[in-house]
Formats: sequence, structure tokens, C-alpha cells
Amino acid sequence: VVLGSAGCCSLRGAVASQRAMGTYFGTEAHTGFFVKSSAALFLLMTFGDMKQRCYCWAATAACIWWALTSLAGLSNDDVIAVLAALLLARAVPILYKRVLTIAATYPLALFFKYAKQILPKYAIDEVNFFTCDGCTAEVAERRKGAIKELSEKWKKKYPKCQEFSVELKKMISDLRFTSARCFPAFNSVVQEYLDPSMALERTEGVDVVDLDGNSSMDISGSYGVNVCGYERYKEFIEEGWTHAKKQGLFLGSLDKTVLDNIAMLREISDQPEVSFHMSGTEAVMCAVRVARFNTNKPLCVTFGGAYHGWWDGMQPVAGNERLPDDVLCLKDMNRLSLRVLEARSSEIAAVLINALQCFHLNQSPPSDPVLKTNDRKVGPTPGYKEWLHKLRTVCTRCNIALIFDEVYTGFRLDPRGAQGAYDVKADIVCYGKTLGGGLPIGVVCGPKDLMARGDAKKAARINYVIGTFAGHPFVMATMNAFLKWLKKPETIKSYGTMAENIDTFVSMANAAFKERGFPIKLTNWFSVWSILYTQPGRFHWMFQYYLKDAGVNLSWVGTGRLLFSLEWTRADYDRLLDRMLEACAAMQNGGWWELPVANIKAKLMMEIGGAVVRNAISSFSSSS
Repeated sequence: VVLGSAGCCSLRGAVASQRAMGTYFGTEAHTGFFVKSSAALFLLMTFGDMKQRCYCWAATAACIWWALTSLAGLSNDDVIAVLAALLLARAVPILYKRVLTIAATYPLALFFKYAKQILPKYAIDEVNFFTCDGCTAEVAERRKGAIKELSEKWKKKYPKCQEFSVELKKMISDLRFTSARCFPAFNSVVQEYLDPSMALERTEGVDVVDLDGNSSMDISGSYGVNVCGYERYKEFIEEGWTHAKKQGLFLGSLDKTVLDNIAMLREISDQPEVSFHMSGTEAVMCAVRVARFNTNKPLCVTFGGAYHGWWDGMQPVAGNERLPDDVLCLKDMNRLSLRVLEARSSEIAAVLINALQCFHLNQSPPSDPVLKTNDRKVGPTPGYKEWLHKLRTVCTRCNIALIFDEVYTGFRLDPRGAQGAYDVKADIVCYGKTLGGGLPIGVVCGPKDLMARGDAKKAARINYVIGTFAGHPFVMATMNAFLKWLKKPETIKSYGTMAENIDTFVSMANAAFKERGFPIKLTNWFSVWSILYTQPGRFHWMFQYYLKDAGVNLSWVGTGRLLFSLEWTRADYDRLLDRMLEACAAMQNGGWWELPVANIKAKLMMEIGGAVVRNAISSFSSSS
């Protein structure tokens, strides 16, 4: 603004000088028109791209300039000094907030938009695939023989599944994406040999049975939905259909089942109002929207690595091409993040919490496709409960809505979700996944002042949050069956039994792995667990394929995130350990766990650097 004002002063001086001397083009009579036209064009060109306050500052500076020169009689130089002082006074708090925000921001959120333009996609060919860690020729031959043997075995073991997968990949992009289950550079070779896709025939207890009749113990958890056990969801669906079939597809009207659900959800969430949706992502969309609308503030805060659905308005790093500028992605469990909330409380509408981050703090969800070596960092974070309580206190003091995204954690950690597990009350709670009793669902619970869809004072200010299938009779009926089951004393007791069984399993498994010299270790957070690798290696992601071969079903993230349900018994855990040990032995016999000879980080840097150079040369050649 000061520079602009100084420019205007210089322009005026130049205009006055030219008037005294005459102009080259003889347009002095039209100077006012040119100045006004230029200002109007500048406004039109920048409207919507510059923030409204920038125009306000410019207008304020012009008014001050006029008042000080015309009314106070100050010189142009004095006015510039005054404006500079005012600008400095205004800039200091703004710059403080910006510097503080940058210091508290999750590093990947700062650099991702640049990194995604640079990081290359490259492939290691089969010639270098087996020796990429500098192993001996003998080890390389063992690996090559092992993957060929596994490939031939799978052709006989999973013929229908593989045929089914080939056809579906032609039509479903998601399946092509999730079939790439190892570190990206290895995918092209691995996919020539192995296809881990599973075509489901039925579920039987904790097992899933594929089209070829193979039974596998499921630890994928159906993307977090399976909390109760597959047999239990069959009961919910049967019971729900019995009650809902007489209503059919009538939408837009609520019934007694919905009122019953609302009463139980109010008790679970400790919130008076409920909103129904069709997915967890929709629930988060609703929560963020009502928080922004009812606080009349633009910004939302998430924490590094947290996932809040695939909506591009709340996904600030990988997986989103349109990076939102109204979301601050801050460092989890960091005092600077609390200071940002305090400093920018007038701008921040809500803070979103996904308590699952306690298991991989400031990290994206663990998965085999990002497993470069033994660099997986997962495990319960000490002090997380205390952090949530501090966050609750700051949000209350700063009038910021605290939103708990319980889509994944709700009913998995505790019958009341993370609120119950950590004894923290959120302002708004989002539920999904298992709450539907086996059918798609999203639910938002909150107070009346934050859930309002309209402004009490402004008629045109309305907040649309709608959905055609919200409150679908069949979904409401299966949800009702689930919620009634959840209230049973034996259900509540089963959470404690599951925790004891998991602790015993993890302890026994880790002892067995150590005794046999297998380089893996298990860690868990409630019923969520993961496999850690205790020595360096470039082929740890290969373990998921041997687990599948041993009769263990995983999701596309491989050994990164695994799940148990309340249905598992001691016998099931023992059976799983036997299969894991079988997979470990096959992994070791195949030479995949031989210690690397080459420095893995150095090899990665050379591979990535070489790919960047090749891409740059290719781009230059194409453009020329």
C-alpha cells in the first residue's frame, strides 16, 4: 500500500511536471480518465484473486493520504512516513501469525506441492530387481526361484480369482491402483508374477472364502468396518431387513426406528442433535461445513498424516491434486500448534481430530507401498490423552469447535469411541463405518448452535447439508440392531476380553519371532495393529504375499495396518500365529530377509536422482 501510495505521488508529480512542460502525445486533458480507467481495470483483473482486505487497505491508505494532505496540510513525504508507520504496526501481528503457522505446520504440507512435481515414478527392471540390495548371485537366484515358485503355485491355487481380477482391472481403476501393493519401483516386476486380488465367495466367522474355495483368516477388517465380526453383521442385516422391508424405498420421512436411533446416539455422543449421511467422508464434510457456517470463521485445522476422507476440501497433502488453502495442517502434539490456535482463533472455525494418529503420530497411515526399508514408525504415543485434554482446554478458551472424526475409531476403541477411551468431550462427533450395522452410513452429532442450517438474523444466509439417501429405512433398521447390541452388558464386557486376548497374542508372537530369528515385531493400539521390521531390507513388503499364501487375508496396505474384531477367540489367535510363522519361514527360505550389502539410502538416492535426470532430459527433448 505504501509503495502504491508512493507510486501515486510520483505519478502526480510527473503529471504536474508534464503539464508544465507539455506532453509528447497531447493527452494531458485525458489524464484523469486514464488513471480512473487503469484503476478500474486493475480492480477487475484482480477481483477474486486478491483478498478483500487488500482492497480495504488500499482504500484506507488513499483516504488517509487525502485527509493528511488536504485537511492536515502534510507534505507527501510526511504522509509516506505516516503510512509506513501504520503499515508496520499492522504488519507485525500478521507476520508473527504467519511465521508461527509456518513453524507449526506439518513439513510435508509445506513441500508436497513442490515435491509431487519433482519425485519421479520409476521402475527397477527384472535384471536389477533381485540384486538391488547388493546381494550375492546365490541369494539373487534363491529370490528368483522363490517368486517363480510362488507364481506357479498361485496359478493353480487361485485360477478363478486371477481370471476375475484380470477382467475387473479393465473396468475398475480402483482395483488397478490397489493391486500395486509394494514399493512403487518394484511393482512392474512383481505384477508380472503375482496378483494378490481376492474375489470373495462368502465369510465364515473370522475367515473369508474366495471363489476358488480357499479359506483365509481376515485381518484386513474391511477398511475398519469390521468391529463386531462378520457373523454379527449378517444378523444385523437380517434383522434390519425384517423391519425395513415393509417400508421399501420411501425417503424423506422419519419413523420410530429413527427416533430410537437418535436417542441412543445422543447417549453415546453426549450431544443433543443428530444428522444422517451416507458415508464417513460425507459426515466430515457436514461437520466442517456447519462449523464454518455457525462460527462464521474460514479456517479448519488438521494434524500431520491424519485422514479425514477423500474429500479434496479436507485433504491437505498426498492424494489430493487441489490442495485447499483454508486448511492448516499442523504438527500433532506440538506446543507451537496450540499457540497457532490461540493466535489465529478469530480465523479458525474448527480443529479435526482422528485419534488413530496416536498410533502413527505425524505420519501418514502405514502401508507396504511406502515401505523402503525397516523405516516404519508405529506404536501408541505416550501422553496422547494429556495432549487431547490440553487441546480441549485451548479450543474452549478460543471458541474453536473441536471435531472428533470417529469414523474409524468410533466403537473400535470403546463403546463410546475415542471420547470414551480418552475421556474427552468433543463439540462435534462424526461416525461412520460400523455404525451402519453392515450398510453404508455417516452420522454427525453436535449441539444446536453448531448444527444450525440457517442464520437466525439473515434470511438469505442458509447452509445446505442434504443427501437423498440420508435416513434410508434399511440403513436405519440395521443401525438400530447394531446400537441395541452395543448396549448389552456382554458386548461391553467383550471389549475387555478382546484387549486381553490381543495383548497375549502380541506377547506370544513377538517371543516366537525372536526365538526363531525372524526380523519382525508386532505392535498394537487397541484392536489396530501393525508389523514392524527389525532389520534393514528392501523386500519387507514381500511378506504380505507369503501371508496370503499361508492363508491370511490383508487389505491393499499390506502389513501396515491390520485389524482384529470382537469375534476373535483364543483359538483364532493361535491359528493366526501358526500361519504367520509359516509365512516367516517361507520368506526367510526365499532369501528375502538376507541382510543388504549395499547402503539402501544411497541406492534410493541414486535411483531417484537418475530418474529425475532422465525425466528432465525426456521433457526437454519433447519440448524441443
